[in-house]
Amino acid sequence: MTRPDVARIASHNEQWQREYASSDLIRLLADENTPEATKKAVLTYLQPWSNAFQRMISARVTFETEPALRALALEHQQEEIGHDTILARSRATDRRVVWDPVIEAGASWFVDQFAVLPGVQRAVIAHLALEAGSLVLSQAGTRAFPDDEYFTLHDEADAEHLEMGYEVLRERTDWTEEALVTVLDRAWQVIVVVSDRIAECARRDTAAAAA
Repeated sequence: MTRPDVARIASHNEQWQREYASSDLIRLLADENTPEATKKAVLTYLQPWSNAFQRMISARVTFETEPALRALALEHQQEEIGHDTILARSRATDRRVVWDPVIEAGASWFVDQFAVLPGVQRAVIAHLALEAGSLVLSQAGTRAFPDDEYFTLHDEADAEHLEMGYEVLRERTDWTEEALVTVLDRAWQVIVVVSDRIAECARRDTAAAAA
C-alpha cells in the first residue's frame, strides 16, 4: 500500500527533478549546439564534485549509528566506490586538476549535513536529492557522451539508489513531511548552485580558449 505521506514527499521531490532538468548545466549538455569543447570542460569541473561525493557518502557511513540505516549507508558506499576514478579515466586526455570555491563549498555543506542530521534525513539527502540529481545529470550526460562509461553507469544505478530512499520512508515513521521538505529544498538548492557553477566554468574556460 502506498502511504500518502510518502507519495507527497515523492511528488515534491519529482518537482525538484523537473526543475533541475531545466537548469543551466542540464540544458548545456542536452543542447546539440553546445560546442564539444564546452561539453568536455563540464567533465573537468564535474571531477571535483565526483571526488567530493566519495567524501559525502563516507561521512554518512561514519556518522550513522543505527544498524539498519548504517547497513544501507554501507551498501550505498560500496556501490559508489571508484566512480570518481571512472570519470577520471573517461577524461584521459584532460589532466587538468581544478579547484573552485563554489563546488567545494557545496560539497562541504553535504558532508556537514551527514554529520549532524538525523538518520532518516541523511538517507533522504543521499538518495532523494543527490542520487535523483545524479540521475537527471546522467540522462543528459549519456546524450552528450553516448559511449561514456561514467554516465552510462550512473544512468543504470541511480534509479535504484533513488528507490532506496523511498523504501526507507515507507518502512519508518520517525519523520515528518515538514522536516523532509525543508531538508530536500536546501539540498536541491545546493545542487543547483553547484551545477550552475560547473556550467559557468565550462563556458568561461572554452570562451577564453577560443578568444
